[in-house]
Amino acid sequence: MNKLTKRVLSVFLALAMIVTILPPVTAQAATKTEKMTLYKGEVLNVYPLGTIKSVSSSKKSVASVKKDSGKAIITTKSIGKATVSIKTNRGTYKYVVTVKKLDIKVTLSDMGDGYMLMKIKNNTKQTFTGVDIDYELINDQGAPFKTGTTYVTGVVAGKTVYDKVSYDSFNYVVDETKCSAKAVADTRSVDAKYKNVASSIKTTINEDTSEADTIKLEFKSKNTQKKDAATVNHYVLIYNSMDQVIGLRTVPFYLQAGKLNSSNFKLDTKYIYKVNKNYGKEELTRTLIMGLVGLVLVYIGQCGTNNLLKFCGFKRSRL
Repeated sequence: MNKLTKRVLSVFLALAMIVTILPPVTAQAATKTEKMTLYKGEVLNVYPLGTIKSVSSSKKSVASVKKDSGKAIITTKSIGKATVSIKTNRGTYKYVVTVKKLDIKVTLSDMGDGYMLMKIKNNTKQTFTGVDIDYELINDQGAPFKTGTTYVTGVVAGKTVYDKVSYDSFNYVVDETKCSAKAVADTRSVDAKYKNVASSIKTTINEDTSEADTIKLEFKSKNTQKKDAATVNHYVLIYNSMDQVIGLRTVPFYLQAGKLNSSNFKLDTKYIYKVNKNYGKEELTRTLIMGLVGLVLVYIGQCGTNNLLKFCGFKRSRL
């Protein structure tokens, strides 16, 4: 085989790979109109196949758009609707963009021992890979003593997930009634299919109290799906005798299809009694297992395709 033949074969193989990755492209100019739902503060990069000539938005106060280095950047600003147009040498693409509120409610409560429980309720129909939460802790004198941002993963549509933040309990007394937290940004992929598969995760929990002042919990979780792997979080909320949450443990699993995995940890009830003395006499009465967060992410590719446009995931954008 001579050099020319080798070169032609290399070009042919490269083209074959491109055809495999990209969808068929129509050369004729055409106008495509599609609907898209975004959440306030999200930023979406759109990569059209072709050269961008111009971009526009029917309502910039709702969703603005600009072109930058071969891509169009859509930024959502307020709740409402706007039509975003992207004109290229291969056609014009129009998107009727509906911008919704990032309706995620965050509440804080003091668990004692320098930890605040963060309860995150996702009131939207969209599952998020993660959410940025800004929080501010206030002391008993009414002054803020700690602010920060924490990133909470696996925020499932319509469900509640949990996290915790620490604070200096030796130098500050927290006033949980004045503390605040809110969701300020989200991360998700427009090309991912998010599915709650909790019903396919079978979990057994064994409790061993044979050791004094100790409860040992063993989790065994099995993914009964035949094809898809799953990311699972079990939340263990520890209550006292007055029905107050005084501890949180998260038991994560990554389960291949059809596979079983196990994890265990110990709870020192004597220690819990000591560090939560502000609550009065403590008794570890029960643990609540939240086995509802079985989340499987099925990606169509790092940058998926939709008709003649190629999308990449959302950037985290603060509201």
